[in-house]
Amino acid sequence: MPVCLPFMRRRVRAIATACALALTGLMAAPAWAGEFLIGTGVYDITGPAAETGMFGYAAQQEVNGLHQRLRARAFIMQGAQGGPRAVFVNADLGAAHESLKLAVIQRLQARYGALYRHDNVMLSATHTHVGSGGHAHHTLYILAAADKSGAGYDAQSFEAAVSGIVAAIERAHRNLAPGRIELVEGNLLGATRNRSLPAFRANPDAAALGHDTNKTMTVLKFRKDNGREVGMLNWYAIHPTSFSMKFTHISGDNKGYASQFFERRKGVNYSASETFVAAFANADEGDVVPTDGNAYSAPGYEGSPNEYANAEAAGQRQLHKAWELYTTPGRILPGVVDLRHQWVTMPGLAVAPAYSQPGGAVLCTAARGVSFAAGGENGPSNIPGITEGMTTSSAQLGTALQTFASSPLGGLVQTAFFGISSVVSDPCQSPKPTLLPTGALDWVPSVLPIQVIQVGALAIVGLPFEPTTMVGHRLRAQVRQQLAAKGVDTVVVAGLSNSYAGYLTTREEFEMQHYEGASNEFGPWALGAVQQTVAHLTQAMVSGAAVEPGLPPRDRTSALRLTRPGVAFDDKPLRESFGKVLQDALPAYQAGQVVKASFRSGHPKNHLQTQDSFLRVERWQDGQWVAVAQDWDWETSYQWRREGIAYSVVDVVWRIPAGTPVGSYRLRHDGHWKNGWTGAINPYTGVSRAFRVD
Repeated sequence: MPVCLPFMRRRVRAIATACALALTGLMAAPAWAGEFLIGTGVYDITGPAAETGMFGYAAQQEVNGLHQRLRARAFIMQGAQGGPRAVFVNADLGAAHESLKLAVIQRLQARYGALYRHDNVMLSATHTHVGSGGHAHHTLYILAAADKSGAGYDAQSFEAAVSGIVAAIERAHRNLAPGRIELVEGNLLGATRNRSLPAFRANPDAAALGHDTNKTMTVLKFRKDNGREVGMLNWYAIHPTSFSMKFTHISGDNKGYASQFFERRKGVNYSASETFVAAFANADEGDVVPTDGNAYSAPGYEGSPNEYANAEAAGQRQLHKAWELYTTPGRILPGVVDLRHQWVTMPGLAVAPAYSQPGGAVLCTAARGVSFAAGGENGPSNIPGITEGMTTSSAQLGTALQTFASSPLGGLVQTAFFGISSVVSDPCQSPKPTLLPTGALDWVPSVLPIQVIQVGALAIVGLPFEPTTMVGHRLRAQVRQQLAAKGVDTVVVAGLSNSYAGYLTTREEFEMQHYEGASNEFGPWALGAVQQTVAHLTQAMVSGAAVEPGLPPRDRTSALRLTRPGVAFDDKPLRESFGKVLQDALPAYQAGQVVKASFRSGHPKNHLQTQDSFLRVERWQDGQWVAVAQDWDWETSYQWRREGIAYSVVDVVWRIPAGTPVGSYRLRHDGHWKNGWTGAINPYTGVSRAFRVD
């Protein structure tokens, strides 16, 4: 130790790295000197697997099972010579609501002080539409996540997400060590299509793009100086809507498929304090859908009636491209990390002429247009009389309000709003006819975070919107030019980051009032406001100046919200026990067939089995039962249903994959039941008969 310390004080990186390796007992010299300190971590964020809502389709989906566990995947990056530290977290959620980001930073600062802050942590959602909901503190998104009971907030789901995200960052923090980051890009063709082509083609620069969606996949590879590969992070623009609005089992959808199978190839161990982490993050996906569609898409966008087949097809394309790029030598990034962040109060914000129109412009009070109620092609509402493209000149506006009010979402809105009187015409929002005055009602965030992080030659622009393809194109070109002096030549637009405020469109797309334009809250010049703010941040990065942080939004954690009650108690027939097999597996199966066993169960809200599993597929080998699949594996499903008032039944399902070894198997269910007399939560286990797979 005394020999190493003087050299470390002089901050000579190569010698410091050699000393660190010697102190950990690694005798071989590294093949390179780490340009960064890097750390990765992954943790479970799955909410209740029954009787709660999902966020994405606003179709009152009520969860009744689990197809795949949701996870937060964290990456920490810092130049090896010191300087700013950046954290990127990719979470299997529909949105990274403001409520989540505020709570995560509060908990990190309670543990680490000012080390992790809003300006150096970017929380980004994959945008799965079949993930746990109930996280938002703003009314519109609470309504959008409502289950059949009408409750759209779930404190248990919120806690699972916040604590899991914090745990992933803590793991990455503990795993920090010298290493390098490589960058590689490539085009993935045939995977996506634009769902709003008329709006996209209204942009004067559309024809010059060559594609109607962003086809570029950007990959970062993380490898420590001891040779250990610890992570892959990529961005690709696509809606994870391969599972339809009728699917009610929690899942990461197509990006969840890609993450899991990439991690499976790398031998991931989710229980380990350090393991390989593969994150499939989203980008400018606002008008982008999978080519395969889903089982309940609009005409012309239909997918297979097999929900799993749609998700697998879209997931496999991303997986294969990411693997191809990961196994291709990339550019080693220089160890530079820089970042800027600002809270921006959107309503009334002045937008300079350079980013709007002669004389400038002002952002509008937030509102959703009538065509918002039509839904997108991948999740149409099918409300009669409401279509995309409805503007203030549309003749059918008089009937739109009535048909919306009679829809399930309209009913929820009327309950919360005490009735909707008329479609409003706000000149600032023209030509959008306002269906929901979300800003006047304080139903959506009005103070938004805009963030730019530089990692070597890459810039990550974090936005709290779903940016359309053209928005992404214009912002990437802008930031490449503005940060060229800092060595940046690659830019990703990470939508769905740090908060959620609907869609971000160009002015031309706003004029068309397709679903995206009608869901652009702040009016025709919202993109100009974002470009103006991003320019302010990038100019500060070039000059080395600080930026005023802006006033953060108020914390709404303590506000009263309607939430669905928890479990009062679990009951069972007198002659049964929890875990009893009600329907057993057959004696024998072959690959490609489906095994199912049913068990008397407790309610899954009693215990979320975080970092654990509700089910196991076990194989008899070497004289013991060994788990070969669990509830996070793509080929399994945990299906819950209620019988009467307090009885529960769980189906454990295994879709036997090709290549499954011949042998003896069984299905196992682990759960918890609640005692109605004492309130105690008790574990139980049930196992099926042994069956043969030939």
